[in-house]
Amino acid sequence: MRQLLLGMEEAGLSLSSQQPGRMTRVSTSALRGSLTEVIVSEGGAIQPMHLLPMLAQCNAHKRWLMWLSPHRPMNKSWLESMGLQHSPVIHLDLCNDTQLALCSKVLAAGNSHMIVEWQGELSNHERQVIRQQADQSGSHVVLIQRRP
Repeated sequence: MRQLLLGMEEAGLSLSSQQPGRMTRVSTSALRGSLTEVIVSEGGAIQPMHLLPMLAQCNAHKRWLMWLSPHRPMNKSWLESMGLQHSPVIHLDLCNDTQLALCSKVLAAGNSHMIVEWQGELSNHERQVIRQQADQSGSHVVLIQRRP
């Protein structure tokens, strides 16, 4: 069995599926991003904000954590309760008409990982654009879709 090492103590170390005790140095130019899709139900136990600490664990390169969602306020005490008091977290309101453009701008900057609460249906083209931009910028994206 292989162990996933979460070595974030040194700059230049990335998540690695190496043998225990072995870490691999990866240059930041070789970093690849990812797109993870999650479906949540309205009123379910796991809500998008609960995924921020998971994303923070991927933050070996000290990027911003962006949370794009419609009208979901975030406060300091909530961030502290989730262990994110020292993480740079930004929340941006998201609307259906501009969500792909906003995601593209955030990913083009290449300085954050993000959670996106996608509004409406996600087309294959939109998914492909986000996946490609995440990969190119080295950003990890968690895309959330709500289902009744």
